[in-house]
Amino acid sequence: MKIAPFKIKKLVLDSSRLRVVTQLLGEKSYREDDFPAYMVVSTAPHNIDQEMPDPPQDSFQNAKEGLAAIAGELHRIQNDPTIAEPPELVIAVHGYNTEEKGIRAWYSDIYRYIAQDDKCIRQRRNLVFVGYRWSSEKVSASPLHLWRNLRALPDVPQAVLAIGLSFMLTYWGWAFLLDPIWNNPWAELVGVTLLSAAVAMSMMILTLLLLRVTVYFRDVYRAINFGVPDLTELIRQIDQAVIDLRVGDLRSHYPDYADAIRHAHDKERVAKIKLNFLGHSMGGLVITNVVRILSDVFDRRSIAQNPVPDIGNTLSLGRLILASPDIPILSIISSRSNGLASSLRRFEETYLFSNEGDLALRLASTAANYISFPSARQNHGHRLGSIALTNTLEKGILNLALLRQQYPSHRSLKEAISTDKIDILSCLYVTHSSGKGDGYLSLGELFKLEPSKTVNASLADLFTFFDCTDYKDRRFTLNENGRRIPTRKKVGLLTRAKHRKYLKLWDYVELIFLCLRGQLDVHGGYFRGDYSRQLIYRLAFLGFEDMLQAVGQNEASSVGTGVEEALYTKEEQLDMFSQLCQHKGIQVYLSPLRYRVDVQGADMVEAKKEMIETLQPTSLRDHVQEEIVSESAESEPIDQPASLVN
Repeated sequence: MKIAPFKIKKLVLDSSRLRVVTQLLGEKSYREDDFPAYMVVSTAPHNIDQEMPDPPQDSFQNAKEGLAAIAGELHRIQNDPTIAEPPELVIAVHGYNTEEKGIRAWYSDIYRYIAQDDKCIRQRRNLVFVGYRWSSEKVSASPLHLWRNLRALPDVPQAVLAIGLSFMLTYWGWAFLLDPIWNNPWAELVGVTLLSAAVAMSMMILTLLLLRVTVYFRDVYRAINFGVPDLTELIRQIDQAVIDLRVGDLRSHYPDYADAIRHAHDKERVAKIKLNFLGHSMGGLVITNVVRILSDVFDRRSIAQNPVPDIGNTLSLGRLILASPDIPILSIISSRSNGLASSLRRFEETYLFSNEGDLALRLASTAANYISFPSARQNHGHRLGSIALTNTLEKGILNLALLRQQYPSHRSLKEAISTDKIDILSCLYVTHSSGKGDGYLSLGELFKLEPSKTVNASLADLFTFFDCTDYKDRRFTLNENGRRIPTRKKVGLLTRAKHRKYLKLWDYVELIFLCLRGQLDVHGGYFRGDYSRQLIYRLAFLGFEDMLQAVGQNEASSVGTGVEEALYTKEEQLDMFSQLCQHKGIQVYLSPLRYRVDVQGADMVEAKKEMIETLQPTSLRDHVQEEIVSESAESEPIDQPASLVN
């Protein structure tokens, strides 16, 4: 029996407004004004040959009702004259080594925050939240789990392991029982040689078994082959469902079905639905690959290396927030080898949260990807979530003074970037405590980017970076229902926050010990601190400009004067935000694009287009494509109406 690619439930607060529960579609909510939020769970199994129970008969009906509910909320917001902003769909995607229980707790925490805790987000009536769960597998050390993985070994490795272990046991028995009697040096030499071969063969097979038990490569396969297609299908079906609702509304004005479809695809008539993503760890890999699939590669604007954020018929890429993303550092370099460039530069806003002590990325992921990542040098295998800014006592927005000096509103972005002596890639580092140098290896040095007379922008200039290595705050834990259990003392959330120039070997040993004891979460601690949690969720649901406005609101409330936040200028709000990050020990490198648009008030489309144009072509293909597009610049791309999906 076929099963739908995902099942959809609604997230609601119970009648006491204390617990977050999942609810079947069609059930009456506790309150009609509940924040629209859904949990989408992929039905892909952990193993392709896994015996699965018969799916419920209403599997496809549940998926259809869920898609209709999500699309209906977006359509309602779009047609509500009392809501000025266009609808926004925010999708959160988890990372590697997670079970459904833990993911439900995280998504419940997000829902509790946006629906109850944060007044600024709660007042927004144009938001719809979706928590997406793909079929990640939890690491387990149970004997049954180990035995199942051992049994899954192919016949030849099983035989090699059995022979190797048998010979080792035989040799040790022979050495213990017969060696006192048969003390022959030649027999001893042959025995030691065979023992060494047996140990080598056994260790090789046991290493393969260990890599399987850690489920990292299995999760990568699931993320790419199950998680990405299912999320792509979800977004595609939502896009089509919104079009179907528009067609239904237009039938009264356009009796001819073809006319109704044509007007439903009219981009000038209805504003695009903004599609925002929040990804943690391997969730960043899922998101970027989904965007690559959804992108229209035949759009002439994409050929011109100036891709627009439009996705499908009704959607437009908005904000991308990556926390400890398990993707290569190459992804923010303008290079022929960067396969994620086309995905990342489509977003209007991009943010990266990283920390130097992320053991999961710096040690485990980097070592695991040594096998598969096509790099000739070890440093190129580092992951984006473990890069750092220069660790100084000065926190907050490190380039704020430079932005005000170098990027005045009367100067074009192209001119400002061309005269900017500081390159963002020279400020992002892979730190090290061994070898030569001062402990810092910048991305510019790592990829041997030659400085040119005219400094061009890079993909990194589109990002705003948050280095949380020395972030200190009150830590809390979550139960399954998303209830927070806070601590009283402010502690380092991701490291011990010792304000070191860079972490050394013994710092990492200490972090390993603290992680094993459960005292630190170096990979996901961003969601366990009061301020980092607020910052990430506000960026995801409000954006940088409204986040600054919320900072002004909080400041106005704290002084108790009753003044409105509008009393503060954008520059003053930016100063408040910088001081707040400084107080928490967070270093920020603010994107020039964010400063130009959200602080100086420039048009987003024009500013981003101007910045993208400064990207230096990286291959002959890019030069040829630019010439092709320049010849047809006068013509507009023709959009064909999408066919209906049965």
